[in-house]
Amino acid sequence: MTMTLFRVFALLLMSAGAMAQTACPQGVAAGSAQCGPSSIVNPMSSDAGPPAAPEIQWADSWGAIAIDDTKGEAGIVTDRPSKRKAKKAAMAECRRRGGENCSISRVYVNQCAAVVANDKMSSSVNAPSIDEAIAIGMQRCGETGLGCHVYWSGCSLAKRIW
Repeated sequence: MTMTLFRVFALLLMSAGAMAQTACPQGVAAGSAQCGPSSIVNPMSSDAGPPAAPEIQWADSWGAIAIDDTKGEAGIVTDRPSKRKAKKAAMAECRRRGGENCSISRVYVNQCAAVVANDKMSSSVNAPSIDEAIAIGMQRCGETGLGCHVYWSGCSLAKRIW
């Protein structure tokens, strides 16, 4: 009987020690404030909570406007992955349309743009929205005293990639 009690006591003692295990950094005594619960105590525990949601990632979207003022031609591109590619594509489009003295008038990223013109001038502007871009362009063009019209408007907005 005493041997059986001794065995039960020994088993209880060993299992109580296993439940009280802690994870301490090397060189730190058990019971220190630097120690935390060991994952061995309850490996099935889900106290960590749900996994964090992945961070949303966005890719920039570039646009560019190239204009040949002497011929009145324009090359306009949107949704390009880089500033360099947007400028290059706008210049190529301007030349394709017959422009000979094309130059970059506007480069923008993750915004909208508009080209507003009259018989004497054109104005290219960018802004957070098409309405704002048109309003700014019309104001600038209107300073000439001549009637103005929107030649083009559009956006190159960031694209969600994750």
